[in-house]
Order: sequence, then C-alpha cells, then structure tokens
Amino acid sequence: MKILIEMVPDHYDGLLEGCHGFQDAFSILKNGVVLHCQTSGKDQRSIAILCDEAQAKRLLELAARLYPAAAADIVRGVAFEREL
Repeated sequence: MKILIEMVPDHYDGLLEGCHGFQDAFSILKNGVVLHCQTSGKDQRSIAILCDEAQAKRLLELAARLYPAAAADIVRGVAFEREL
C-alpha cells in the first residue's frame, strides 16, 4: 500500500537536516514534491512524500527520535490511508 505523507516545510526541513546519516530515509525525503496552494490570498506550501508502508514506518521511527513534530505528520498520513 502506498502512503502519501504531507509535511509543513519546517517539519520537513528539520527532519531532512537530521537524517543525513540515514541514506534510506534521506532518499525518501529528497523525493518529496513541493505543493503550492492558494487559500485566502496566501500562498501555502507543503511537501508531499509518497512511500510504501515499510518506508513510512522507518521514517516514523526516525522522526520520533530526531524531529517529533514531523512524526505527527507521518502518523496523519498513515492513519488517513488506513481509513480509506
């Protein structure tokens, strides 16, 4: 099952910065796509990361240790896919 994780730029940048020594996680994050959305006249960005369930689990474990705010974004992505 593929999982789509959306992160706010601050969470993404914080996690990416912390995982340079973890090549698998780093490559998954680097494949993220920047999304732009106009709401109420404001340009809002998020980063979309498509991965499989095992990759999401590894990212979650790493994020929980390195950048807990990013872990919450990953949990939301996994929970959303399971609801479908």
